[in-house]
Amino acid sequence: MQRSIEAGRSGIWLLGLALYALAFLFGAPAAYLPFAFFLLLALGALLVLLLHNALRSRWGVPLEPYLYPLARTLPLMGLLGLPFFLFLPELFPWARPEAGLDPILRHRAPYLNPPFFVLRYVLFFALFALLLSRLRPGEHRAEVGAWGLPLAFVAGTFLSFDLFKSLEAHFYSASFGAVLLLSATLLALSAAVALAARRGTAALLGQAQNHTNLLLAFSIIWIYVEATTLIIVWGGDLPHEVEFYLKRLQGPWDEVAALWTVGGFLLPFLYLLTNLPKREARYLLPVALWIPLFRLFHLAWYLLPALGRGVGVGEVLGFLGLALLFLARLERG
Repeated sequence: MQRSIEAGRSGIWLLGLALYALAFLFGAPAAYLPFAFFLLLALGALLVLLLHNALRSRWGVPLEPYLYPLARTLPLMGLLGLPFFLFLPELFPWARPEAGLDPILRHRAPYLNPPFFVLRYVLFFALFALLLSRLRPGEHRAEVGAWGLPLAFVAGTFLSFDLFKSLEAHFYSASFGAVLLLSATLLALSAAVALAARRGTAALLGQAQNHTNLLLAFSIIWIYVEATTLIIVWGGDLPHEVEFYLKRLQGPWDEVAALWTVGGFLLPFLYLLTNLPKREARYLLPVALWIPLFRLFHLAWYLLPALGRGVGVGEVLGFLGLALLFLARLERG
């Protein structure tokens, strides 16, 4: 029986890896959105775990069985990101031969160059692996949370700059990393709450109100940073920065922006203000499932215009492959 279970898990892993590899047949940009989404899910889980440990919280106890498996996929995501280094010119403007003719990219070359880019990537994931090795399910390690949370946030910010912001040739925003990390935290928290809530109210250990309040708080902080970033960039009216938003407010992308604004913030915000999700898991589960869907729309709005793509077969294959890997990790615990 145990052998058949292990064989089944191995089969899921192999199928997931095969589907992810097939996504690259449609070009490296096709696999990039799925990779980014699951990377942020794993990174968000680590941030929530560090916060839970630093605060010695009770709200995190029923979420630990799901946060730890999600966070422990970070080293795997680091490995799955390595193939993209073979396609740097296809993804990043600063890695293309003509980058030397652009004064802004030439100014950023001491930071954005392949050797230093790879070195930072390795160091960031080494830090994440170190933090994971210091955390233990069922234990509150406040000291690890206290020093690990700011380190992970800083590393995650620079990783977001490297992997996502530098997809745009000229755009710069100091709050870009905070926007994506807050979104990642909200994604991981809602996913963990949904996995716990599907088992019923008892599985939440009386923490439904705290989970609802946390989802509400992170939603408010995220939309505040998102809105202030837009206001500052738009008010500054610098062409090399405003073009980031102009590109995303044309064609179908303005509709996607309206979709994740209303569906990703306004509707969950209004629902979380009510008493229903604070009382029973059956009322908390729908909104906890709703939020990750619109986190995906939000991330697609950020990345796909820079990649010059919509959602195609490659993206679907990548999502299916990585979803299988994550499900196999969750089952393993």
